[in-house]
Amino acid sequence: MKTPYLILVLVAAIPTESVAQLSAPLDSATLAASKWRSIGPAVMAGRITDIEVDPRNPKTFYVVAATGGIWKTVSNGTMFVPIFDKEAVISMGDLAVAPSNPDILYAGTGEEDSRNSISPGGGVYKSTDAGRTWKLTGLAATQHIGRIVVDPLDANIVYVAAVGHTWNSNPERGLYKSTDGGATWKLAKFISDKAGFIDIAMDPSDRNTLFASSWERVRGPYFLKSGGPGSALWKTTDAGATWSEIKGGGFPETQKGRIGLAIAPSDAKTIYALVEADTLPKPLPRGMRPDTARAQRRVSGLYRSSDGGTTWTLMRHNEQDARPFYYSQVRVDPRNPNRVYWMSSVFRFSDDGGKTERRGALSVHVDWHAMWIDPNDPEHFIVGDDGGIAVTWDKGGTYDFINTIPLGHVLRRELRHAEAVLRVRRAPGQRIMVRADENAWTLWSDERRLAEYRRR
Repeated sequence: MKTPYLILVLVAAIPTESVAQLSAPLDSATLAASKWRSIGPAVMAGRITDIEVDPRNPKTFYVVAATGGIWKTVSNGTMFVPIFDKEAVISMGDLAVAPSNPDILYAGTGEEDSRNSISPGGGVYKSTDAGRTWKLTGLAATQHIGRIVVDPLDANIVYVAAVGHTWNSNPERGLYKSTDGGATWKLAKFISDKAGFIDIAMDPSDRNTLFASSWERVRGPYFLKSGGPGSALWKTTDAGATWSEIKGGGFPETQKGRIGLAIAPSDAKTIYALVEADTLPKPLPRGMRPDTARAQRRVSGLYRSSDGGTTWTLMRHNEQDARPFYYSQVRVDPRNPNRVYWMSSVFRFSDDGGKTERRGALSVHVDWHAMWIDPNDPEHFIVGDDGGIAVTWDKGGTYDFINTIPLGHVLRRELRHAEAVLRVRRAPGQRIMVRADENAWTLWSDERRLAEYRRR
């Protein structure tokens, strides 16, 4: 974490013995004499939005945090280093490694999971040296990036699903494409100033064929509207020059919300879509309740197509996907098109294309958002959730929680003291309290101990 910790450290590190009122402003001389330092959390971790691995060496991988930047390991997770801390933003949506040159990385800033603690980003960044340095390539006004896909043969061809602003409408959203490595961007598909794009999947057998999902959503201080006429599933067969909407053939015809996508690497005709959709054909006016005397057909859930998106079958209803706007991630086994994983509060999988399901992880944190499957060994994969990352080598039978990332997702922070003033030299009993995502963390300070971490 960056900003939340720095705010706390500034108060604790002022080199003076005076007693300062909490409401008193900090002058330039005081700020100049202060030094930043990390005070934790140490191994709490936090919400993870993406995991990407160097295809040349699976011991080198990247962990993308919702509000904690990008972390890289070259030692299979025994140690991580932050590689995005010097940039202007720290909220992350997605990372893409160019298959033809894994030293080229594209980072989409701005978390895409639209809960009320979301933070905006500032565009798409590019690295040509495996994350050592970064350059902003544009799309800063989009604020939130859902997915980035790089052409497998040409690292200069990049597709970006830009969700757009969370709290208001804006025209800088849609599906963007670059053919010159991010030097310029073309808006390949625009829906409206209220609907952006959230996901993209490229056909593994034809790089000119892609599926993309648009999503209309807006948040206010006391509400979230996920879904609208701008939400849909789209297909192109000419590398984004033209797009056609997927309609009929069993795909939901009611108003839709967020849609997650995955194409089976071993069978490009097999496509999965995790769809948020209304039960009723038309949304009810505000204040009206549905007629519960008649059974309604639920259409939200996991859909599967076996013919490249022409026809669809609802495999699993969506009752387990508690908050589709927050999750809706799907992955397919690299070798088995019938083994599919989908993520919500609970991580689930199926070995028969979704006909039956089982839990994908036990005794690991909940609320799942990210997953990478080893293409050379599908029993090895890495998953990311609201509490960090975990690794399995036996297809999810057992997991190793990787607690080597000094990261936490802070939602609230406060400074407590018995008096109405702050004694900046850490008087006995002074404590800093942080409300992190799913965890509580407290730093105590006294003459005998510098810090004591506690999770509960």
